[in-house]
Amino acid sequence: MKKGTQIEGPDMQTADKLQQFLHVFEVPDFIVPWIDRFFKEIEIDLVNHLAKQALTREKINQSFISTNLPDSPEFDLDLTTRSYRKGIITLREDGRFEPADFHARFDKWAMFEGWKDIPDDVCNQLNAWEFAHYEKRHSDQITKLKKGQPRDRSLIYPEYLLLHEAEDLLDLVEHVYLMPCNCRSMENKCSQSLYTCLRFENDRDVGWEISKYRAKKIVHQANSKGLMQSGEVEITADGSIKGAICNCCIDCCYPQKLAEHHHVPNLWPLSRYVAHHLVNHCIVCGRCVKRCPFQAFKLVKSRTSKAQSIQFSKALCRGCGVCCSGCPEEAIEMRAVECNHSILNKILNVK
Repeated sequence: MKKGTQIEGPDMQTADKLQQFLHVFEVPDFIVPWIDRFFKEIEIDLVNHLAKQALTREKINQSFISTNLPDSPEFDLDLTTRSYRKGIITLREDGRFEPADFHARFDKWAMFEGWKDIPDDVCNQLNAWEFAHYEKRHSDQITKLKKGQPRDRSLIYPEYLLLHEAEDLLDLVEHVYLMPCNCRSMENKCSQSLYTCLRFENDRDVGWEISKYRAKKIVHQANSKGLMQSGEVEITADGSIKGAICNCCIDCCYPQKLAEHHHVPNLWPLSRYVAHHLVNHCIVCGRCVKRCPFQAFKLVKSRTSKAQSIQFSKALCRGCGVCCSGCPEEAIEMRAVECNHSILNKILNVK
């Protein structure tokens, strides 16, 4: 299909319909020429229909699907379900569906559908647009943390997790769902596995429910590849834990990018530990140098001999623990730091 704003079908001859959809769905202008990569005509019609009034699934079947699709209950059910899973419509608490927005659509599209033939410059624009949205959503949280103000307990903040803590957290949640990492799916700047996002709720019913055994194995494999673990969690009113465990890299991870952008390396994700180099145990193998994402460890050559040593900078450490979990001699110890904003400390009973 050639690039263009027209989507195949007789109804798309009406420019007003497309303009209405672009406005309702908040589609960025630079995506308009590529709109047929993201939506089918029937999905655009559904969004426009629900923009007038949120409807239950039954009402969608009666007032929209019955007049737009073949008379098939299976097909009727499929359009609503698929549109929900694809981030095109959203289910409200009252059981009615309403239009989602392009952020929701991009999230699921990048994870499950891929970039197709969209050129690199448009990909870069789209990622910059999405990151700006992420930054805007969290700027107030970061500002409060920088000022030392109390954390808003109703919001989720990323916090670094040590490897054994990630296992402990998995034991405390009821369900685990595996999904592709949305940051890595969008940014596509590294060769790490996409299938590392462990969520405790099945967002839009598109995750694979997995055992805790497999979830722990995924965490260990990710850590062995140098990925950092972080928890993005909250405790609900009934005491259950919502959120996710992320396995992050510095190339694609939105929290990491936001930390660099706002110069808050220890606040986003929140640092709860700092590494301590046990020099007497160190054999100078250099694994910590290779594994540390923040160059806190350096291999230093002596000026007077061929000897080498490891130099550790506490100021550069963010407490992710990747150095410690990869040290064959247990020459790195993670020590807890004072962290008044941590919810994970409360969940995991860390003093």
